[in-house]
Amino acid sequence: MGLAMVNKQQSRFFAHRRDGANYEEWQPLIEHLKNTAELAREFGCAANLADLAFIAGLVHDLGKYSIQFQERLTGKKIRVDHSTAGAKELLALLKNTPQEPLAHLLAYVITGHHSGLLDHGNITDLPGDGTLSARLKSDVCDYSAYRADLDLSALPFPQKLHIRPLKGQLGFSLAFLTRMIYSAVVDADFQETETYMRGQKPRGGYADIPTLRDTLNGYLRQFENPTTDINRKRTETLKACVEKATERPGFFKLTVPTGGGKTLASMAFALNHAATHGLHRIIYVIPFTTIIEQNAGIFKEILGEENVLEHHSNFDWEQRNRKTDDCTNSVYAKLKLAAENWDIPIVVTTNVQFFESLFASQPSRCRKLHNIAKSVIIFDEAQMLPREYMKPAMNAIWELVTNYGASVVFCTATQPKLEQFLPAGTTVLELAPNPQALFNFYKRVDVKSLGTLTDEELAKRLNKHEQVLCIVNTRRHASGLFQMLQGEGNYHLSTLMCPAHRKQKLTEIRQRLENKHPCRVVSTTVMEAGIDLDFPIGYRALTGLDSINQAAGRVNRNMRCEVSDLFIFEPKSDFIKKTPRYISQAVAVSRMVFRDYAQMPISIPAIEAYFSLLYNLQDPQISFDSKHIMACFDDNHGKFNFETAARLFQVIEDITETVIIPFNEKATELIEELKYTQYPSSTLRKLQPYTVSIYQSELEKLSTKGVVLTIDNSYTVLNPEYFQDYYDLDRGLIVPASSGGEGLFF
Repeated sequence: MGLAMVNKQQSRFFAHRRDGANYEEWQPLIEHLKNTAELAREFGCAANLADLAFIAGLVHDLGKYSIQFQERLTGKKIRVDHSTAGAKELLALLKNTPQEPLAHLLAYVITGHHSGLLDHGNITDLPGDGTLSARLKSDVCDYSAYRADLDLSALPFPQKLHIRPLKGQLGFSLAFLTRMIYSAVVDADFQETETYMRGQKPRGGYADIPTLRDTLNGYLRQFENPTTDINRKRTETLKACVEKATERPGFFKLTVPTGGGKTLASMAFALNHAATHGLHRIIYVIPFTTIIEQNAGIFKEILGEENVLEHHSNFDWEQRNRKTDDCTNSVYAKLKLAAENWDIPIVVTTNVQFFESLFASQPSRCRKLHNIAKSVIIFDEAQMLPREYMKPAMNAIWELVTNYGASVVFCTATQPKLEQFLPAGTTVLELAPNPQALFNFYKRVDVKSLGTLTDEELAKRLNKHEQVLCIVNTRRHASGLFQMLQGEGNYHLSTLMCPAHRKQKLTEIRQRLENKHPCRVVSTTVMEAGIDLDFPIGYRALTGLDSINQAAGRVNRNMRCEVSDLFIFEPKSDFIKKTPRYISQAVAVSRMVFRDYAQMPISIPAIEAYFSLLYNLQDPQISFDSKHIMACFDDNHGKFNFETAARLFQVIEDITETVIIPFNEKATELIEELKYTQYPSSTLRKLQPYTVSIYQSELEKLSTKGVVLTIDNSYTVLNPEYFQDYYDLDRGLIVPASSGGEGLFF
């Protein structure tokens, strides 16, 4: 590279020391800088920013060349800013040159490599104000000794950036580039430091993409000669997806009705596409954790558990380790490390994890971003992309495809017209052969409107059926209706039941359906999230057409009869106090669509009409960038607000409190462990299947009744003494009535 490095004798400057290590075992600073730079270069290759990542990695710790930092290593209790020096040095080096704007972008990376990407601030900011402008004005300790080890005059600055800016959004494209560099550098810094402090960790060693493609294709050969009409149609869809895998990387969609085999078809396209074009991994993004475990389980069974990472809140590494042998423990040790940076061929994650990571500012959340470059990203249930954040989310997706070599697949039975959020002329290629013909073939439900029903009228209907599913919009309504059911085999499902409880009930429901025993279920929309159950008849409270279609997927799912009925009704209920705005909007739009498409409400034209009307609503409270995320990056000269954007981009708003439920003996043991453990985060992960989220006002009312206790002033637990009184084994946590928020949790 033409970069001179002077290191004729052992440097007296060090980067790290291990506890108990002799002075001779401390890590030389130049070694850390060179190793980090080379790793960052390697990590930046897929994103086409290897040189910029190398430069940032080389200078990120220049501040450690100060005497003060070296004294800190010896144990002296002093604070030293070691993260600002490298940014200052690059800005001074490139002042009044064409590369000065690059130095400014790298300044975000270098100053934030420990504390996070900062807001730019303004010229009036003073040292200590917590912005990039303030940091660059701050005095730092003399670090000029670095010149004995490094000559920065020949740093490999590119003459131009290899990105295609989003039209009218140059600032957003530059900010995204900065995030990618930041990701490569912080991941390199983390890994290099870990290697010195703890030795090499068991990363890598996964099967490569071509091998996984061959494994999946071999598995799929069993479907080559189907004997039933439905399997022939699934195979036809599968083959069409594989045939289109040779298409150039870009935007794709897969529109397949529920039951049409889109999970395997989308993965078959992704692995064949990735192998053809040299892409590095598949990222399967799902809206709900209830679907993740099901889909991830399929991929693990086919491709090997060691090659598939589940990254979501309910995955319990520790519990699984205790159940496995030493060999499998080593597999999970690697998977746990892969969760830090997604350095693994198959990732299954959530909308929340994926999009919040794209807009995060903290290094631990951003480490994975460079590994999203040159990936195939599948958005399952694409209609669930966060509407309030659609503009920044879709702009980020466009960046990944256009500038970072990714391909994207929007996969759903109810395809929204997402092209409107992409630049004019963007092509989104359909993978499915004739989606409308697929809808006609898989038609298994007649949707019939019953008009308005009181709870008494609805309950009377439900009680006449031996097996029936009823889905409503709020948990209070579901709880009230459930209590009106008669006879045996009645079930309720909502998020007031902890995940372990819901899983138990779903097992019972599945057994009763298969054994043809009485089974009446009243549920919130938690039932629509990829639950593989098959009811002979269904009822659905009027809601968005996409949710109605999801409900239809739980009725006659396996086509055991020619056509079943899904009855749509508008509830008239004392249990419904207030309908959230987004539900009332979806209801109003569905009414209009039902008027125009009464004979075929579940069809491609009806779905297109629904989303067209929904997306064209002019509502300042529910817009496509309701938090003004794009405004954080609208400056073409690099004055970005990374920290503000990260704070504002919250797919699930932080408006709830988590209550830990002593649901069974295992949960009770973990609650006791939480009281004394020095590692609460590990115990909390194991407790996630035993938690319920409720509104703060509801928690306050529970607290006034003295039925909850707090551990370490941080963790709220339902007091085991009151479990029988406040946790119903049919309905879950019993919370006092609240005047607001009904319907946000299902």
